[in-house]
Amino acid sequence: MPLNLAVFGSDKALKVMEKYPDVSDWSIAGHSLGGAMACRFCLDHPTQVGKLILLAAYTTSSYDLSQRILPVLSITASNDGLSTPEKIKKNRVFLPADTRYYEIDGGNHAQFGDYGMQFGDGQAQISALEQLEITVDQILAFLEG
Repeated sequence: MPLNLAVFGSDKALKVMEKYPDVSDWSIAGHSLGGAMACRFCLDHPTQVGKLILLAAYTTSSYDLSQRILPVLSITASNDGLSTPEKIKKNRVFLPADTRYYEIDGGNHAQFGDYGMQFGDGQAQISALEQLEITVDQILAFLEG
């Protein structure tokens, strides 16, 4: 992504899809602001994405997906100081009613990525590796199920 910010390349997934025309079942995922941009992509390209995965991310009325038939997995962390559990709960109305939610106990916002501590984030009570392993397990179960 340009400047490592998804907001500057929200349609880049189209280039990947064009490069692999034999793939017919696409999923899209995003962390934090990248998750919001993944929601935007699903809204702008409703027939091209089969599943959406949000990591410490949520959508708002700007990218309301509540009326879409779209399997969604939202993985959050109990100690996230940025995409707080309260913000996630408040914005659930903008995702499909059958969205699957999973909260990682003791995880935080930054440990969904690999960029170190982030200002305003909560302190993790589990290791980055443990949070990564839980995240991967949840994503695989969602994609396979």
